[in-house]
Amino acid sequence: MSSAAPNPLNPPLFEIPNPPDEFGQDGGKFYRCYDALADEIDEDMARGLKEQLDGILIFAGLFAGVDSAFLALTIPLLSPDPADDTNALLARNNAILLQLLTGRNVPTPSLLPSQSFSASHDIYTINALFALSLAFAMISSFLAVLGRQWLVYYRKRSGGGPDRQRWEQLKRSLGAERWRLEPILDDVLPSLLQIGLIIFCASLILYLRHLSPSISIFPAVTFAALGGPFAALDIGGCEGGYYIQDSILSGEATDAN
Repeated sequence: MSSAAPNPLNPPLFEIPNPPDEFGQDGGKFYRCYDALADEIDEDMARGLKEQLDGILIFAGLFAGVDSAFLALTIPLLSPDPADDTNALLARNNAILLQLLTGRNVPTPSLLPSQSFSASHDIYTINALFALSLAFAMISSFLAVLGRQWLVYYRKRSGGGPDRQRWEQLKRSLGAERWRLEPILDDVLPSLLQIGLIIFCASLILYLRHLSPSISIFPAVTFAALGGPFAALDIGGCEGGYYIQDSILSGEATDAN
């Protein structure tokens, strides 16, 4: 006897039975339906969040490494360069030797460069922005690790029989909904990385402007040309309610509309 193969384009409808007057009178049909539906919902949520958190951890780690490399270049600019003092002392010694040989009074600076050094306001701003973007990356990584630990705990099942496991699954599901864990992991974490990336781009442009104003024009124009339309689509959305990413910014724009 042959049976028809299921059509993936037109799957059979999932019929939810009515709860019996007393659980157990229907031979466990309602419990089987509840367990299947709850496991499917939990599995879909856990799999989607796990993939997103893994991607966030990888990107945040790479982002933090690049940001730290730029901080290693800009933090020394806050303090005087010891080589300047060495060059100033050598110039002073040469002036003294020249004065002894020629008998002329050669003027020399009385203060070393380190004594009169003061970092510019741009350097303070650049380091502050780089440090802030690194802080966003570290916070995102920390929350992503906590999210992975929460997923492991959420899917963990203890003993005690099916009834006890159902109650535990229900309490964890209600607790996750009460604390809005899924929106936090699904929306807040990508938004933190987006904000950190925007701050990093701004600090990079300022750093290149400090080195050479003409060089900073090209990345500034590139970021404005590529990042501007993407941000507009992410915040404003497209026709039909489709958004590139369900982030906090796009969600607020949707609620405002």
